[in-house]
Amino acid sequence: MTQIARRDTTVENWLASPATLSQLRAALPSHFAPERMARLALTSLRTVRGLAECNPASIMACVMTASQLGLEPGVLGSCYLIPRKGEATFLIGYQGLLDLIRRSGKVTSIASRVVYETDTFEIDYSASVPFIHKPDLRRKDNRILGFYCHATLVGGEHLFEWMPLHEVNAIRGRSQSGSSGPWATDFSEMGKKTVLRRAAKYLPRSIEFSDALAADDHVEFDAAPTPVAEVSHVEVTAPQTVATRAKLPAPPPPPAAKVAEVELFAESPEVVPFEDDGFPL
Repeated sequence: MTQIARRDTTVENWLASPATLSQLRAALPSHFAPERMARLALTSLRTVRGLAECNPASIMACVMTASQLGLEPGVLGSCYLIPRKGEATFLIGYQGLLDLIRRSGKVTSIASRVVYETDTFEIDYSASVPFIHKPDLRRKDNRILGFYCHATLVGGEHLFEWMPLHEVNAIRGRSQSGSSGPWATDFSEMGKKTVLRRAAKYLPRSIEFSDALAADDHVEFDAAPTPVAEVSHVEVTAPQTVATRAKLPAPPPPPAAKVAEVELFAESPEVVPFEDDGFPL
């Protein structure tokens, strides 16, 4: 049996084990059967080129991450399992982000759309709905002008974000997956996801959605392997990624400071991190 076949069998056995189905059941939403997640993961394993060659532990971690977010791998652009340098990575798709945003209950409608060069498209930021988009139903080519996201919040406010094509291509150029995966096979969907990501800065966020964006940033821009979720029943070794945060040194005491004043500076000031999702404003 080849090494690839052994890896494939390891993951298949893990997906079929009662212990794994129990873990998936605990992580998934109540309407999502663990057997379905196992079937979807197995389908990805057999159809995504190079995935079966990845470290089994990283594949298991991706399956558990998809389960915790309640997203279906390979289904309608919800999320993807992508091979990269021998490790499987979890990438959220456009439909997956939409699903997570809608779960907050604070958005009545939201969508991202592609604008083609022959469409009628105008932006007026002084209007309550700040754009007009009339698609050219008779267009003969697919030259893209840009992408936009429009959301209506429960209070009636409108949120609009526009990104021309060159800005989306700049994001693609910075992505670790820019030349493969959905960027190569589903560019329009990834363009819609990109403008949705930018608009998400101004949308109401749940903890679940914030965690999903952070995980997506690691995959797109840091090339860090998906952290291994709690898996059992199979002896595998998973790479661990430990995030560290630098602390500023304590400021030196003034030259003429008294003893009591020096004690005030004995501890480092608290460092408050700021949010950075990797996308330009």
